[in-house]
Amino acid sequence: MELSGPKARSGQAALEYILVFVALIAVVWALGLFVSAARRGARQTAEMVTSDYP
Repeated sequence: MELSGPKARSGQAALEYILVFVALIAVVWALGLFVSAARRGARQTAEMVTSDYP
């Protein structure tokens, strides 16, 4: 039995939407990690610049 009708195409489209959604979530998560690391680095730099240590 071969799946080549509209039902197969509908399943393929749903799978593609799910894959794109998962990829989008992964990109947003990775971007969040980068922003978090940048904020942490900026905070550490500001603390070092404003410290009283000569």
